[in-house]
Amino acid sequence: MWRGWVIFVSVISLGATWAQAQEAPVGADALSASSTLSGYVSTSYHGGSGSGKYPYALSHENRSSFTLDVVGLSLNRPLNEWLFDSGYRVDLWVGPQASDLGTNDSSDSEVAIRQAFIDLRIPLGDPRNAGWARSVDLRLGTFDSPLGFESTDRTLNNHYTHSWGYSIEPTVHTGLLAMYPGVDALENGESDFLLSLGVANSVDPRINGAPANEDRKAFLSGLTWLLPEQFGALGGTALSVGYVNGRERSGSTPVQNLYLAAGFPLPNEAWDLAVTYDARMLNGPGNDDSVVGAHLSYTANERTAWHLRGEWFQEGAKLFSSESVAEQGDGYGLTATLEYQLWPNTLSRAEWRWDHTEVRVNGRHNDQSWHLNLIYQF
Repeated sequence: MWRGWVIFVSVISLGATWAQAQEAPVGADALSASSTLSGYVSTSYHGGSGSGKYPYALSHENRSSFTLDVVGLSLNRPLNEWLFDSGYRVDLWVGPQASDLGTNDSSDSEVAIRQAFIDLRIPLGDPRNAGWARSVDLRLGTFDSPLGFESTDRTLNNHYTHSWGYSIEPTVHTGLLAMYPGVDALENGESDFLLSLGVANSVDPRINGAPANEDRKAFLSGLTWLLPEQFGALGGTALSVGYVNGRERSGSTPVQNLYLAAGFPLPNEAWDLAVTYDARMLNGPGNDDSVVGAHLSYTANERTAWHLRGEWFQEGAKLFSSESVAEQGDGYGLTATLEYQLWPNTLSRAEWRWDHTEVRVNGRHNDQSWHLNLIYQF
């Protein structure tokens, strides 16, 4: 259930084989057979108090209405050899939420690039001789930030709506990311840690978007470590830390993001517990935003799971981009989600969310919303 831990590895289940070449030149059918096309269609119904958008990330303006959220398409050829290998990934969003990514120049585009990168493997030894597999994997292009508990893709999250912590994190970068000891080593159980270091144009999601001073780059880092059994009761605890330092396209001062998380093993394996901390730090006193989150999940069976998220946030400069000065204030929130799979390949969710802010946002201190979400994955 640790779907939020290794977010900078961006692992997504693969769908059906995209193409199988017939009568192709030598090597071409091997390449086409290893590329896969997968994706999802997300649609929802929304209700709640008041009207207008409540400003957590990717929130909905629509109340008492049906929405087509997004169609996600992914073409992928992952790294699968421990010697020199290459792969790629192209993720597209089609639909009304595509413009929310911020990767396009246009704010009203209904087609946007979610990710697009090339992976290159540099082996540090031949596993056939050394008995172990280690490599430095390079990722070049536009990719997920190496920090955060949640993914931009709702299919990978426990909840339909995003957290306040996600709201102050960078989402995607355009640049170069190096990962050791291999992009999938932690996911496949071949290592108990994964280190990521990189450089990007900025902390802004705009593809190829650079700050006014083009010589200023963003520094990216992330580490996830699974504590070994020698730590006793804490063995198996997942610790994650991430740090990003860079500039936005339109800003001239540094923006720092710090992320800390811990996922604890519980006696009953049906339960998952994690705590998170996010901070966005700007120059000047009192300009830091911070969010503390607690995430609890219970998996009843293969079809049914319950998820609960509690958050407490303190606002310094601007917790969310659409607020006015009068709407700046601290608050807390609670989200409860029932996840159930009734139909094959379909994720069904019923979610209730409550947010309290010390000052009025869109005319109210308390915002309640509920969402019914269906996602078909292929």
